[in-house]
Amino acid sequence: MDVNRKTAILTFVSGVAATLIVLPLLYALGVPSFEVILTGLFGEGNPWALAFAALLILLVLFSLRKSFKSSE
Repeated sequence: MDVNRKTAILTFVSGVAATLIVLPLLYALGVPSFEVILTGLFGEGNPWALAFAALLILLVLFSLRKSFKSSE
């Protein structure tokens, strides 16, 4: 099996594990959700909250792309 394919499968499995195990655990411990944090930082209905969330998503996607390119 190709190394990139193994890396992609491992990344997918770890993402599913985080969704199914880690996030409910954090919720049970009382850690606030991302929506609560954005509302606390920017206020209700502020368009800057959407821009901030989009920037964070783009940053994560860019770092994943850079990580995959460096592993080739």
